[in-house]
Amino acid sequence: MLTEQFFLINYDKKYLKQIVELFTNTIRNINKKDYTQEQLNTWANPNYDLKIWEKRLEKSKPYLCVLEDEVVGFCEYYDGYIDCFYVHCKYQNCGIGKLLLNHIFKIAKEENIDEIKADVSITAKPFFEKSGFIEVRKNVVKRNNVELINFSMITELQNK
Repeated sequence: MLTEQFFLINYDKKYLKQIVELFTNTIRNINKKDYTQEQLNTWANPNYDLKIWEKRLEKSKPYLCVLEDEVVGFCEYYDGYIDCFYVHCKYQNCGIGKLLLNHIFKIAKEENIDEIKADVSITAKPFFEKSGFIEVRKNVVKRNNVELINFSMITELQNK
C-alpha cells in the first residue's frame, strides 16, 4: 500500500484536464474486460469537450487524490450519493479507492447521513461489495442508443 504518499484535496480547476483524462483512460483500460468497445466509446469518448467537463466539475466539486501533483483518483459525492468514482488505471489496488471511500464515509457521518447510494459499473461492483455495499438492482442505461449495464448499490453507515 502506498496510501501514505497520497493526499486528498478539494477540487482545483488546475487539475481539470488530468481528471478528464483519468476518467477516459481508466474506463478505456480497466473497464474493457466487462464492456464492449462500442460501450467504452459511448461511455468515455476520447474526443471529450473540456468546457462541458469544466461546468460539471465546477458544480460537483469532486474530491481528488493526488500524488506529487498528479491526480490518481477522484470522486463526486453529494447528498448521500456517490456519482463519479475513479482510480487512475496505473494506480489500481494501491488503496486509493479505500481512501476516497473513507473520506466520503467521514463526510456523510458529519452530515448525519445514514446511508450512501451509488450506481456502479460491472467492474467496480466487487470493490463496492467488499466495502459493505449491497446490490439493490441491475440497471440498463442507454447512451446514444448503446446499452450499458450498471448496478444501484447502497450501504448503511452505522458500522463504518
